[in-house]
Amino acid sequence: THIYLSSDAVLSAADTLLGTRPVTALAAGAPSVGSTPITIPAGTPAGSYYLIAKADGGGSVSETQESNNTSAEGVTIGPDLTAYVTTVTSPVQAGSLTTVRDSATNRGGSDAGPSMTRYYLSVNSALDAGDLLLAEGRPVPALAAGASNSGSASVTIPAGTAPGSYYVIVKADGDGSIAESSETNNTWPRSIRVE
Repeated sequence: THIYLSSDAVLSAADTLLGTRPVTALAAGAPSVGSTPITIPAGTPAGSYYLIAKADGGGSVSETQESNNTSAEGVTIGPDLTAYVTTVTSPVQAGSLTTVRDSATNRGGSDAGPSMTRYYLSVNSALDAGDLLLAEGRPVPALAAGASNSGSASVTIPAGTAPGSYYVIVKADGDGSIAESSETNNTWPRSIRVE
């Protein structure tokens, strides 16, 4: 059995062979179950990939069906930072401070270096170009795969902000310094009332 790393679920000549597992002679209907240690090549960019296993990888067995020898499983490579707002002080006066408490988590399969969590003020729950980056941020130390870091920051709601309902949106890796397996899950909104 040969194990490949692929950018899609279809085995092709462009895919990288990562390892092999010998399979003894099999009687009709008999399975062979085992594990194969593999190493993802150094320098592989973070992102979504597939591991493809190919039975009879060397093509040494003449089979009645040669088109059903592969199976693919999705895998992510690299760190994946997410953030979650646990609490925010509300209501708050325009021009004054509010305290945001958040947690950053590395949900990826490899370590993430130090990063900065950033905060935005928004009229809706989705981060977009019209949202206001608040001056304060929170440094997050390097996080091993699966590790979290909680902390808080006091952010200033700009003077002159009209009274009403808003969102404080926290963004993990707010400066974009970490290459992640997913760059689409870094934000989390929390409602706030400005008076």
